[in-house]
Amino acid sequence: MVHSASDHPRTRELPPGRRGVAGPPAPARLATAGLGIALHAALTTLGAGPLGIDPPLAYLVPLALAVLAPRTLGRAGPRTATDRRDHRGSRLPRAVQLGCETAGWYLFVLADAGRGLPIWLAAALAATAATAATAVLLCWTPGAGAAPRWWRGLSVAVTVPLGVLLAVRAAQHHHAVLLAAWTAVSLLMLLVAVLTLVRGQYSWQLPERVHHVDLADSAPPRHRFSLIVPARDEPVLGRTLAQILAGDYPQELVDVVVMVSHDEVDELTRRIAEQVAARHPNVRVLAPEGSLRSKPLSLEDARRHCTGDLIGVVDAESLIATGLLSYVNTLALRQADVGIFQGGVQLMNVRAPARRPGDTAGAGPRAILRRLGTETSWWRARNCLEYYIWFMSRLRFQARARFIPLGGNTVFIRREVLDQLDGWDVSCLTEDCDLGVRASVAGVRTTVFYHPDLTTQEETPESLTKLVVQRTRWMMGFMQVLFKGDWRLLPGARQRLMAAEMLTMPFFQAMAGVLLPVSLLLTWFLAAPTGLVIVFCLPMAATVMSVWSEQAAFREFADAYDLNVGRWDSVRLVLSAPFYQLMLSIAAVRATARLLRGRLEWEKTSHSGTHHGTTTGSGRFGLEAAS
Repeated sequence: MVHSASDHPRTRELPPGRRGVAGPPAPARLATAGLGIALHAALTTLGAGPLGIDPPLAYLVPLALAVLAPRTLGRAGPRTATDRRDHRGSRLPRAVQLGCETAGWYLFVLADAGRGLPIWLAAALAATAATAATAVLLCWTPGAGAAPRWWRGLSVAVTVPLGVLLAVRAAQHHHAVLLAAWTAVSLLMLLVAVLTLVRGQYSWQLPERVHHVDLADSAPPRHRFSLIVPARDEPVLGRTLAQILAGDYPQELVDVVVMVSHDEVDELTRRIAEQVAARHPNVRVLAPEGSLRSKPLSLEDARRHCTGDLIGVVDAESLIATGLLSYVNTLALRQADVGIFQGGVQLMNVRAPARRPGDTAGAGPRAILRRLGTETSWWRARNCLEYYIWFMSRLRFQARARFIPLGGNTVFIRREVLDQLDGWDVSCLTEDCDLGVRASVAGVRTTVFYHPDLTTQEETPESLTKLVVQRTRWMMGFMQVLFKGDWRLLPGARQRLMAAEMLTMPFFQAMAGVLLPVSLLLTWFLAAPTGLVIVFCLPMAATVMSVWSEQAAFREFADAYDLNVGRWDSVRLVLSAPFYQLMLSIAAVRATARLLRGRLEWEKTSHSGTHHGTTTGSGRFGLEAAS
């Protein structure tokens, strides 16, 4: 299907009265540049005055900000393109911008060396020179981010003396540099830990946020559902389809589209799907040819065959709740202004499956590693708890903040909204996150609901290795969405800041597993003032608070699903925290390496159906809902 530039939802033309206008008028651009110069001078004066930093070094802080975020300091040109993908407007390449800022630094050093000018005035003059140089070069630049090669070479040559000087100063004051660097790292880790803790506790901050689902409110069935079930080598597909067809929503209003592949790998899965379709006329099986299949490609292929006004996604190993579609139908009728409805997904097997009779464990190193990965439960409980906090609390916070990376399962989208967003991006490894970002940019509202009687139950990966593979794919997908840059089009600065933080959060969380032990070592062995030692300990303190708060969430999770957990499970949850972070660190390194090598193929997570029959009832939530 071919789209023109006018009807493609990822492009945006200016209104007729604005076409051809080269950004804001000159007075507004001059005012922006003036504010950037004032901010540059203020930051330099603050560093050289109250903070007591050497003036040439104090000037480097706003210099770095001007290179990394040129629009913040008035160094970027106007947004002239009508294509939404050119969201940054015209700007110089980083290397050329660094050359302009370095020339300003030289001017500042000369003015400061003369001792004839106040620091704020010298900084203002230097920033004015850098801004003027940037504006002149922008006028000669053929396009956003483009520049002649010799500009880059000249910029590098100008920057080399500054780099040499910084290296010499760092060697002379290596202890102070180490203290400053680790203080910055500790404060960053503290910020990440506090934000994770506060946002993860969103649903428990007020009673009405906990009990936000009214199961007694049921509207008559009106909406027609098209459920896409992408399957690839899934022997448990039959149980998933049986669970969907056993729901209480009228089957004539449910259209199930099963996506399989027409190859030998999917032969068993395809046969299972065809057997179900032969007995149920509302089940259709689509089997495109080709071995290079992925979930986003299957979703996009199936979208053209969907006839319902609500299109949902159900993973092939999932067990959806009996009343799920009825509740989504009620939400869709009650909330006409909401375009996306995200249901809860919950991993259920907090323990490893029991060893089958006759299985021989072996005694070699590989056998021991296999047992640690597949037959141990220390990581499964934490994986289940992650899902509980994410869908019960964190995603609801993101929906309220109007920036939400959607889940890839139990998500229901109005057909007109999905068409407006041009469906799923088949090149993205986390098509759910990408769709949520684009929906947030378009102003589409999302409702997130979680209740044990409505959650879709899944299982943890089969082994620890499979968990690392799964997280690698997720982190690579988040990196793709980050570099794609659609999030820069969010209407508010707070949303854009949250998006940047959210899309980079997996790496901060993963690196915490490495940085926290280093922080403890530096606390004991690095000579530092008492105040800095306390700062070094703060990230660990926040992490300990998070681990202990997880205990309350774990007990609530177990009560909600009538899971038989004991004290040893709680102890294991605490002791496993650093090792789980280490696994995330390994996944982050692996994701980065694969992305740099261009290895973007889909790595599938296999399933065995161990979550079937995990629970015995609806638990405490069900009792409260019934009352």
